[in-house]
Amino acid sequence: MKNDDSKKNRQSAEITSKPLSDFLLIERINQCPKLASLKSINETLSELLDSEDSFVSQIAEVIRLDPSLTTRVLDLVNSIFFGSKEGQRISGVEEASIFLGLNRIKELLAATPVIEEIAELGKNASSFPWINFWKHSIGTAIMTREILSLAEKKYEDESDYVAGLLHNLGKLILAITFPDLFQKLCSQSFQNTDHVIEIEKKIIGWDHAKIGAYYLWNHHISDEVVEAVHWHNNPKESKDHSDLASAIQIADLLTCQLGVPGIENCPPVKDSYLQSEGWAILFGKKEENEMNELTQNLEYTLERVSRTLHGII
Repeated sequence: MKNDDSKKNRQSAEITSKPLSDFLLIERINQCPKLASLKSINETLSELLDSEDSFVSQIAEVIRLDPSLTTRVLDLVNSIFFGSKEGQRISGVEEASIFLGLNRIKELLAATPVIEEIAELGKNASSFPWINFWKHSIGTAIMTREILSLAEKKYEDESDYVAGLLHNLGKLILAITFPDLFQKLCSQSFQNTDHVIEIEKKIIGWDHAKIGAYYLWNHHISDEVVEAVHWHNNPKESKDHSDLASAIQIADLLTCQLGVPGIENCPPVKDSYLQSEGWAILFGKKEENEMNELTQNLEYTLERVSRTLHGII
């Protein structure tokens, strides 16, 4: 432990540049390209998925109109149900939709246009660890919804999934708008999330959560998504959406525990989510028997999400 502390102190001592002013940060973030598709998820398919009178064939027909969504649906269903068995792979969208179920299709619908738009941003950051970033983001998005389900909390319009997906958007904004400072951050080793935030504030002035939240607010994304992204590392600070921020924090930690830590050089700590603010907010008042049942359900969920995550990317 002493060695870890001395290493942290040495790294902190190396950070000699002053953090940027709020004015400069805001100016540079405002220059980052807009994510137009965040507000334009396919309305036709959304309406079909929400209708009690919809047939799978109708839903499949709309999916076929979007090549990217079609590819993602087929990749996901084959990875989950058939792995690498080429002879059993599904090639039809309608059959794939039956296997996946409507909830998973809704998640893919919410994610696909966002992923495509942010992929365009990522091309401006040639050294950005793109695959690691998206594996962690999508894992956190899926787990955010699962955690809220276990907590018996429900969000409309896919805002829970989208908020989980975008929780680390600030890191990509950093890579695009401040590439030199981003590289300096990537060269650091971190002990935990608190250490990441501390170093970000020393180098940049704002942490990645605040940068991502400001970007989303500036582009008129819903208040619940903005606030949850802002406080996903400190959910008790969230005034109106602490449940969503808490679920993202837990999901973030659990996704790291699944071996998908994202872009930070920060070792995952097993069961660290149990000591998080988010866990206390969502599940702190559970009785022992309720907690045992919750833990069992969570273990099953983690196993299922791990398989799903490997199917998405």
